[in-house]
Amino acid sequence: MARTSIDQLGFEDFELFDRIAATRSLSEVARERGVASSNVSRALGRIEAACGLRLAHRSTHGLALTDEGELFLEHAQRMLAERRALQASLSPRRTAVAGTLRLALSRLLAEYIVVPSLPALRAAHPELQVELHLGDRLARIADEGIDIAVRAGVAPAGHHVVRPLARYGRRLYAAPAYLDRHGAPGSVAALATHALIGNTAVPGHNLWLFHAEGGLAVQGQLRADCSAAVVAMALAGAGIASLNDLVAEPLVRQGRLQPVLAHCVDPGEHSIQAVVLAERHRAPRIRAMLAHLQAAFAPG
Repeated sequence: MARTSIDQLGFEDFELFDRIAATRSLSEVARERGVASSNVSRALGRIEAACGLRLAHRSTHGLALTDEGELFLEHAQRMLAERRALQASLSPRRTAVAGTLRLALSRLLAEYIVVPSLPALRAAHPELQVELHLGDRLARIADEGIDIAVRAGVAPAGHHVVRPLARYGRRLYAAPAYLDRHGAPGSVAALATHALIGNTAVPGHNLWLFHAEGGLAVQGQLRADCSAAVVAMALAGAGIASLNDLVAEPLVRQGRLQPVLAHCVDPGEHSIQAVVLAERHRAPRIRAMLAHLQAAFAPG
């Protein structure tokens, strides 16, 4: 059997020796640990072999440390104290909502839902720092160091934990100024005479669905590679757009948009979810952000 060296001793060995020194009795330590005295004796022998020195004298009257044993005890107690101090320092950090959290999401969801909610997050967790990574493309979570990715209508692959945030539909909207100038289309066929806004970042958004007429493939006289820009063009009165109703309906209530062909449009049902790597989802900062996102996306 290979001989144990002193650098192979662990904290459990230091703790054992500390108890042996405190009780001066192998049998007492054995009773504390619920093991046979021979197990404790062998463990002490292994520690002595690792040091290459006798650390304790055993006799029928008990146990006494040698000079080398006293020196070993001094260093063992110092290392145990350092470990306790380190544990005490790190313990709050294991449960504290602190550090940097990298959140990937579209500019649209950031601008209209997440960014307005950030003051409340900062008030609840002032030690948390948030980095937003914006874009309509899907972030590669592991490769890009993303903690949470908010995804609309895309099922994640691989080893991920998914938290549902919201369900939404897609409907047609235009600004009151556009409808005042051009009139509201009375039928799906009438859309051919209107300015339509397309989305080159998400081609699926350009298939507009209707209950009776089915799907209408829209190229759009105006196009953008960013869903937030599509909303901005609609708000500016540039044309009619198919929009996420989580974002559009509050703008309708504000009088900034109006529904178009509301009785004809099939909104479908789509999902928004938060995606986290499985090995990260228990971190306090991630749990806190997931709870915050669920509240931010909640209806009303």
